[in-house]
Amino acid sequence: MKTKVILAAGIYATAAFALIAGCSTSSAPAGVATSSGTSAPAGVATSSGTSAPAGVATSSGTSAPAGGATSSGRSATSGLKTCNPGAASSSDPGVQAAQQAITKAASATAWGGPTTGPKGQKSGATVVFIPSNSTNVGDTGVLAGFQEAAKVLGWNVKVIDGRGTVSSNVAAFDQALALKPAGIMVSSFDPVSSKAEFAKAKAAGVPVVGNHTGGTAGPQSDDPDLFTNITSDPATIAKIAADCAIVTSGGTAGVTIYGCGSEFSICNTKEDAMEAEIKKCSRCTMLNRTDYPFEDLTQRQGGISAAAVQKYGSKLTYMLSINDGYWDASIPALKALGVGPSGPPLMIAAGDGSPAAFQRIRTGQYQIATVAEPLNEHGWQGADELNRAIAGAKDSGYVTYPHIVTSSNIDAEGGKNNAYDPTNDYKAHYEQIWGVSGN
Repeated sequence: MKTKVILAAGIYATAAFALIAGCSTSSAPAGVATSSGTSAPAGVATSSGTSAPAGVATSSGTSAPAGGATSSGRSATSGLKTCNPGAASSSDPGVQAAQQAITKAASATAWGGPTTGPKGQKSGATVVFIPSNSTNVGDTGVLAGFQEAAKVLGWNVKVIDGRGTVSSNVAAFDQALALKPAGIMVSSFDPVSSKAEFAKAKAAGVPVVGNHTGGTAGPQSDDPDLFTNITSDPATIAKIAADCAIVTSGGTAGVTIYGCGSEFSICNTKEDAMEAEIKKCSRCTMLNRTDYPFEDLTQRQGGISAAAVQKYGSKLTYMLSINDGYWDASIPALKALGVGPSGPPLMIAAGDGSPAAFQRIRTGQYQIATVAEPLNEHGWQGADELNRAIAGAKDSGYVTYPHIVTSSNIDAEGGKNNAYDPTNDYKAHYEQIWGVSGN
């Protein structure tokens, strides 16, 4: 397989715009990576001497046996209290239900994908992959898996960078269509603004598969020219993130939520699900929900988070967001206020397992959990769905289940490499379906 990178014409916007795929665009040095490139050494707290309010534990004075969580839910790695499956059970039915959801999401996932499908199609053909922004890990992680799978199928992959804005995404798609490929996969596209482009592709006989290109998994009723959309269910991801706050607080969380609202349907889906889950918790408090455009994230989130801490004080114990990138931008501002790495507030992300998030969770720096998607597996699924489309078959209907990463399972299921990569032999399953071998 040959891979060629083509830069589409267009104005390069801020890297934050492409965070629709859920991952940070910044690098993750040891400690806490920020959008500005600064970092905090692992284990170094600020000089603040403030104490944590009830329901939020600090990392001081608490020991934990190596290799697991204590019965209180504290991390053996970082000392932070979190929603580890080994946390003590609660008599509160709402907390118990949340704990069950966390336990399921933290477990290793057996293969639940397709076992039958068309054999490999059009070996030697050219296919195109368009990441909304080639600096976004959420897009490039899927691209890496797609390239692996395409090599097995004998496809040549051309990569066209969408450069992070809607107009540039559309321009990249038009450039891809002009190549007359066998198929196109897009990642983190806005399905509304891309609808006309998808229609052009269908009219030309070029199938299009999306990743994070819609508010739900599978075919989109309002965008029938997109063959299918690959994502773990956004509402389930968000519910699990909220459940983590409920479990960790023992059902007393004071919460703020951050996202992009109506800008993308997946944003509203996640925010609505988190808010609904927190409001079901009788002793939890939904303090505020803040929406604004993605392109403003790196400029605005730090100030917004700092203002929330100043406004709500000890009432604010947990901050929830639709992805990890919000915490890249928030942490420097909170450090400046004297908020130490053990909070409060503590941070949880409803997507998607960036390397920076893994580092923060591993070292006990502000963030206690991320609900991750299997990006590399989604790349293989994208190749399988495109192969089905080329063959004239139906989509597989497969939806991966999200996986919560906490300090207790940080090194499992690919976590040692700062990514969620399930040990369910997905590559072998797809190779068997296609009748090919990558060996």
